[in-house]
Amino acid sequence: MREMLAGILVGGLVAASWCASAAEVPVKKHESQSDKPASGTSAPENARSAPVPSSGLPSPLPAAPPASEGDYTLAPKDQVLVQVFGQEDLTRTVRIDQDGNIVLPMIGSVAVAGMTVAEASQKIEAALKQGGYLVNPRVTVSVSEYQGRQYAVVGAVNQPGTYPLKTRQTPLLTAISEARGVRENAEPAAYVVRAKPHDGEAQPLQVDLVTMVKSGDTNSVMIEPGDVVYVPEENTFYVTGEVEKRGAFTLKRDTTLSKAITEAGGATKRAASNRITVVRTLPSGEKKEITGINLDAVMKGDHKADLKLQAQDVVVVSPDGAKVVGYGILDFIRGVFSIGASVPVR
Repeated sequence: MREMLAGILVGGLVAASWCASAAEVPVKKHESQSDKPASGTSAPENARSAPVPSSGLPSPLPAAPPASEGDYTLAPKDQVLVQVFGQEDLTRTVRIDQDGNIVLPMIGSVAVAGMTVAEASQKIEAALKQGGYLVNPRVTVSVSEYQGRQYAVVGAVNQPGTYPLKTRQTPLLTAISEARGVRENAEPAAYVVRAKPHDGEAQPLQVDLVTMVKSGDTNSVMIEPGDVVYVPEENTFYVTGEVEKRGAFTLKRDTTLSKAITEAGGATKRAASNRITVVRTLPSGEKKEITGINLDAVMKGDHKADLKLQAQDVVVVSPDGAKVVGYGILDFIRGVFSIGASVPVR
């Protein structure tokens, strides 16, 4: 189920970026209406330890120096300039096809995907020499358009969208800086959804940006091809599960559970009448589940059952007869965006 939700999240987040627009942590505190421990994994070293106002983030964010573009490996859809010294008629600008090949004069198709530009240059030189076309060819390959490897940055950033990855990986703060930094209403945190999850790393990975900036450890989290970076907004709550409009909503002073469900279009016919769960983020960054909330009582105006929501609360309306198996960032996102898409991963 976690893998399925992660896949849904990646598609939804990227779709949002093209429309212009958690890591779970252990639970120590519970609240009645039959609280139970929230399952999850330990937070990463940079996970949020305390709420920090958005003013705690410098603007612009200090971007870490990117890695050398020399380690970039070519991928389908990249456009490359192939220059043959002293042979202008052999110089070409070509795009790598879906099979990873380019077509050049005399030597025909050459497989270059997965190679660095230096390796591709050497391979073309060898083909020209072995074919007897040139005695001592000197070839330079450079990337003119990076289209093969991309990542997405969405949420409370100034320019959400997909961006080319010009190296094998890039620091998280550099990725956010590419999106022109965070907005004033941004949470001081980011969620990284891996296209290819790392062993032993929570998915999604929650990172405290303030801690990262203060520590100077800007290379501790690296963004790779196909990754999605999500920066949440302050004063936001989420509704997921059996409601008509799953997604993120703006928290108001008087937002209660019943108003949240109403704003989400109401519960569907499949909703369980006594299976509402509110997942709340504590000041320490830990999660607690508030469970056993009766949907009928809430919607009928029972003030005891109708909780007042807090920022970053996740309301989960479970289907009848089903067990609550997932919640949080991974779960709510699947309803925020309905257009399927993907970031190229090679």
